[in-house]
Amino acid sequence: MLLALVSTAPEEKEKPSASSKGPSRVKGSPASGPTEIEKFFQLNPEEKFDLEAANSIDAPVLVEEARGDKRVLRDVLRTAEALLPRVRAETEDPLLVSAILRSKTLDWVRRSPSDSGWAETMPLRWAGIFYESRVPGGRLSRKLSTRMANLISLCVEASGTVAFLRAGVTGIFRGSAMMAKMVQFGLSAKRPRYVQQVAQAYLDDLASSRCVGKQPVPLERLSDVARRNGTAEVNITLVELFSQEGTGTLMVLDPRFHPGMDPVAIRVVPPKTQDDAATYDLVHSGVRAVRESGDSNEAPNEASPASPWERSDMTRKEWLALFKALEKRKERLGAPPRENSRDRESYIGLRDLVLADSAVRRAFLVVHWKGRPSGLAILCQLLSAGTLVPEFDTDADYLEAELEHLGQGAPEHRPKDGQWKLAHGWTVVREHAGGSARTYRASGKSAD
Repeated sequence: MLLALVSTAPEEKEKPSASSKGPSRVKGSPASGPTEIEKFFQLNPEEKFDLEAANSIDAPVLVEEARGDKRVLRDVLRTAEALLPRVRAETEDPLLVSAILRSKTLDWVRRSPSDSGWAETMPLRWAGIFYESRVPGGRLSRKLSTRMANLISLCVEASGTVAFLRAGVTGIFRGSAMMAKMVQFGLSAKRPRYVQQVAQAYLDDLASSRCVGKQPVPLERLSDVARRNGTAEVNITLVELFSQEGTGTLMVLDPRFHPGMDPVAIRVVPPKTQDDAATYDLVHSGVRAVRESGDSNEAPNEASPASPWERSDMTRKEWLALFKALEKRKERLGAPPRENSRDRESYIGLRDLVLADSAVRRAFLVVHWKGRPSGLAILCQLLSAGTLVPEFDTDADYLEAELEHLGQGAPEHRPKDGQWKLAHGWTVVREHAGGSARTYRASGKSAD
C-alpha cells in the first residue's frame, strides 16, 4: 500500500510545465526555467531516452530540491536506478557509442556554422558523457555513469539507508556493485578498452570548434589520447567505432545515408618519427589533411599508395614485401573495409596464400590488424600452431564464420560435424575441452 502511494504521489508534481519543454539549462547558468526535479522526471529510460538531457542534470542540486519530501526523494532514486543501465549501455557499447557520435557529428555539420556561441555552450553540454573531461575554465566533469551512480548514493544519504529499506527500496545495492555487472563490454579482455576515452575526446573536439565550410578540423584532444595511450590503441578503437575506407581514413558520415551531404571522415596523419604518435583531422570530401604531425605550414605529402584491399592483383611477392615494410616501420596492416570483406578479391587472395604458404603466415601474424574482422588472423594462428583454444567465445564464432565461408560450395564440407576440409589439404576439427570451451585442431600438407 505504501509503495502504491509513493509511486502515484509524485506523478502530479512531475507533469512538466509549459516552460519545461524548452532546451535544458546549461550547468552553472542562473536559476530560471524548470527546476532540476522537473527536468529529471522528464527523463525516460525507454524509447524517449535523451542522453544529453541526462548529462545536463546537476545531481547535488537535484537532491537538495528533493530533500524536503521523502517520497519525491525515493522517486528520484527509482528513476536514477532505471536510467543507470541505459546510460551505461549507451556510453560503453561500441555500436551505440558509434551511433551517438555520428548523430553529434551531423549536429555539428548542420548547426555549428550558424551558431556563433557553439564553442561556448556545447563543451558544457557534451562534457563527461562518455568519459571525464575538462570544460572551459579547467573544471573536471566526471563521466555520466559515475555521476548517475553518485546520485543514487546521494539520495540514500539524504534520506538514510534504513528509511529506504523500510520502503522496500534497495537502490543502494542495485545502484552499486550489482548494477555495474549488468553491462559489461570487454572488461575481461587483456587489451584495455579505450572506447569511452576516444569517444569523449572526439566529442570534445567537435564541441570546441565550429564547422567552417570544408576546412579540415584538427582533432587535438583525440591526438592527445594517442600520445598518452599509443597510436595503435586509438586506431584500433576508431575502427571499432567507424568504418575504415582504405588506409588511414575512417568514415564518420557516409553520403549514401545522408543524401546531398559531403562525406565527413577522420584522417590519420602519420607521425614523423617512430617516437611520435599519429595525429588526426576531421575532413570533408576532396579535402586532404595537409598537416603532418602538427605542422600546418608544410606542403602536402605525396598521395599515399593505394590500399592493398583496393587491388585484385596483389601477388605473393607484393604481400611479403608489404609485410616486411610494415614490420620495419613497426606498423600494422590496415583492416579491410568491413562491408563484404570476405568477398573482396584481395582478401580471398591473401587468405589463399595463408593456407598455402608458411612464410606468408609467419609474416602476416607479425603485422596483422587488430580488431574486426578478426577471422583471418585467428585462422592464421590456428594453422601456424596446429591447435587453438580461443580465449573468448566471440573469437571462436569469428573463426567458424571464416571456416564456413571457406567451405561454401565444397562437396566434402561438413559443418554439422564440426569438421571443415579446406583448400591445400587442410582439415580443421572442432573439439570440446570440457564445459563450453572449444578447441580447434588443424592438419595439412603445408603445416608449419
